[in-house]
Amino acid sequence: MTFSVIKKVIEIKKDIVANDEVELSWFDMQKPNLTAVSKKGVNLVVKAKFTHLHENDILLCEDGYAIKVKRSQDEIFILEFSDALTFAKMAYEIGNRHQPVMIDDFKITVLNDISLADIIKDCYAIRTIKVEKTKGYFKPNGKAHHSH
Repeated sequence: MTFSVIKKVIEIKKDIVANDEVELSWFDMQKPNLTAVSKKGVNLVVKAKFTHLHENDILLCEDGYAIKVKRSQDEIFILEFSDALTFAKMAYEIGNRHQPVMIDDFKITVLNDISLADIIKDCYAIRTIKVEKTKGYFKPNGKAHHSH
């Protein structure tokens, strides 16, 4: 049986040379407690005092091993609306779920999240809404995913 060492991240740095990289989704970058596996197969655990990670942050481990944070693409839904009333209603429904959103002119982008599955299903049934499931970089408006 093989045991892999878990590296503990003790500090977040900006401009140091990294030994490795880890790809994280938008949602994972928001977590203060995180476990992940780097591109070189290193298991790491982050328990730090920060609000969230950013692309190109360097995770400095106890032993000096440095891992650069890279963004991965997220599974997202892009909802495009042809009328203001439907757009407003869906924005309201999604807002009631306290989910992060990207809002553009008559367009809402959300993460593929189980809590929105019924809303997305409803959108497919409304002919004035174009629904596209894809992968992309999620960057929500405002201070999304905050706590109360």
